[in-house]
Amino acid sequence: MFSVLRAASGPLAEAVRGFVAVSMLDQPWPPRGAPINRFPAMVYCGVTMITDGEVALLDDGGCPGRIAPHWTVSGPRTRPVASLTLAPLRCVTAILYPDAFRLLTGCEPARLKDRNDAGQAWLPDEWNEWPAALQARASQPDAQIAWMEQWLLCRWLPVRPRWDRNIGTLVRAPAVRKPADAARAIGVSHRQLQRQALAAIGLPPARVHRLQRAEQALGRLAGPRGEGAPLPLARLAADLGFADQPHLTRDICDLTGLPPARLAAAVAHDPDYWVYRLDGGAVAFLQDTG
Repeated sequence: MFSVLRAASGPLAEAVRGFVAVSMLDQPWPPRGAPINRFPAMVYCGVTMITDGEVALLDDGGCPGRIAPHWTVSGPRTRPVASLTLAPLRCVTAILYPDAFRLLTGCEPARLKDRNDAGQAWLPDEWNEWPAALQARASQPDAQIAWMEQWLLCRWLPVRPRWDRNIGTLVRAPAVRKPADAARAIGVSHRQLQRQALAAIGLPPARVHRLQRAEQALGRLAGPRGEGAPLPLARLAADLGFADQPHLTRDICDLTGLPPARLAAAVAHDPDYWVYRLDGGAVAFLQDTG
């Protein structure tokens, strides 16, 4: 299996969280078990092109549902999701910050919340260039990513002056701030922040804060430790402003479907959790290929 997560650079990093290319074409088929792909909840939007294979979205009970479109657009996710690979898969995804996605597409992130729909049903006509361009470069993930970077940069720069950087800090700030702190820093009321966040991000500030803080916690848990010692959950909870360790555990479970200890074991040994092993071992919050 080949997989890579590449961060955007320069001005495009303001709009794009990263690019992911995945290929399972080198794996034996059919596999011994059902090849499941598990993804966490996340604030980001995504645009995915499946160039080979097929996936079916799993319902809340874990049963296969509809076949995912090969050209897919997805919105913020409020719960973990999974898909079932039906044929050897190769795909590429652009993961966009929701406020930048709104400026680039004119689509309201709130309307795409917890949805995975055909790209042509939501995206402006010019985005229809993507399927053919990415299919033509299917065997060259570097070329796919370079093409997406150039295409997006040419469209991000003209809309960048309309980007609200203050609201953008809710999903980009390294130190995730509580909604009340963010409102004070921006100089708006709680009600104004609520309205602006729902419009730009598609989720209320409290939900954004919860998702981003849990992402930060998972990144710290998965990050390199100089002596190989596990980071104590109680200390991590205190560092990130959780009420206590059980609060941290609940949020991670809400984000991923598993408590920290079981998640760590799954990431280490369960192929279903391959997405969590991207980015050099740090937990990456990536868009579902379905």
